[in-house]
Amino acid sequence: MYRMSVHHQLERRGSPRARKSRQRSPHSGEDAAREALELQARVEDLSYRLGRSEARAELTERAESTVREALERERERADRLEAEARQLREAALEASRRGFWSRLFGS
Repeated sequence: MYRMSVHHQLERRGSPRARKSRQRSPHSGEDAAREALELQARVEDLSYRLGRSEARAELTERAESTVREALERERERADRLEAEARQLREAALEASRRGFWSRLFGS
């Protein structure tokens, strides 16, 4: 059995791109112009889509930044309110520990 290297086989057959170009019939001027216009339209469409995607990414980044800032402000607010509630509970507990007469007469 005769064995050839894979690379030798590929060289003998030619690359897929070379095979495609051999299979195609030569384009007429009109076909080439039409294909060029189609490719140009496709490039323009892809450029438009890329621009929209970049804009969307920028808006998402801004929105995320805004949400993070709002979250940080809310956390700070919640911390302040918790500290205030803790102080009020401690004051209420201290007041309840005083005896009835001292609460009544305020000593």
